[in-house]
Amino acid sequence: MKYKVAILKSIEFIEKNLKNKLSLKSISSYVGYSEYHFSRIFKSEMNISVMDYVQERRLLIASKEIFDGRKIVDVSYDYQYDTHSGFSKAFKKKFGFTPTQHLIYAIKILENIKNENREVLIMKKENNQGIFIEPSVEFASVEELYNQLILNIKYKYNSSDLEEIEKAYLLSCEAHKDQYRKSGEPYVIHPLNIALILSQIDVDKESIIVGLLYDIITKNTPITLEVVESKFSREISTLLNDVTNFKSADLRKVVEEDCDIDGRVFIIQLASRLHNMRTIKHMNPDVYKEKAEETIEIFSPIATKLNLIKLKMELDDLSIKYLID
Repeated sequence: MKYKVAILKSIEFIEKNLKNKLSLKSISSYVGYSEYHFSRIFKSEMNISVMDYVQERRLLIASKEIFDGRKIVDVSYDYQYDTHSGFSKAFKKKFGFTPTQHLIYAIKILENIKNENREVLIMKKENNQGIFIEPSVEFASVEELYNQLILNIKYKYNSSDLEEIEKAYLLSCEAHKDQYRKSGEPYVIHPLNIALILSQIDVDKESIIVGLLYDIITKNTPITLEVVESKFSREISTLLNDVTNFKSADLRKVVEEDCDIDGRVFIIQLASRLHNMRTIKHMNPDVYKEKAEETIEIFSPIATKLNLIKLKMELDDLSIKYLID
């Protein structure tokens, strides 16, 4: 990112002043640029205008407070909306449903948790109004996560597709046995969570399979691309190879529209980054700050470019948490 320091400085300033009056003038002055120049820099680097970004962050934080039970009218005034109706209109335009519907959804989620009497949240098929993608659950068992995946996709794919997905799951479990993440969880938890995130985005069967096979031809496993092709298809082995050889810098090619890489590679990598950001607390602080910066600089703008708004908003939220804390 050419203007990395200015962008990160502006994001920190915005985050600390979400409940105060903010303008392009105040933000650009804080980072030492003219309004015109800074607005061009920000839009070019972040794929969103400065004030649209401010509104997005306000609405997202407001949504969390509503979810936690605060009155909608109080939240709307806190985040610089003059009227309740103006806040509701902006909220619905951004998320596709009203703050009241969001509150009702929050109540249903709490009821689900209470009824299940467990920490693992099983999202019901009819509950499709979440602002975030379904959360990862640390220390859930491999079997629980796989069952959740099947619950998410069983209406999308036919029986033969599901059999192929199960085959990928079993191969991944076998390849990563005796391997563990920094959290102490079995390594296969990571590919399973990638597949879970992908299952909540409109992707094809091949993307789900490659998500489950993530890192299967690295991490000191005995599996090769030839083995993958023999068990699945040339398309899947090619996609897996592209995902395995992916470099973060390749994401910039999407913005520059100079890219001949299969778009599914970027979506799978975004899903991987989201799960890693959700579990980044297990890394060294220097590492997670570096990853947070990279996520803001590269991954989040590409999620915007690909119109993966829920994913982009959570990437921003997690990154800012570790940049500012």
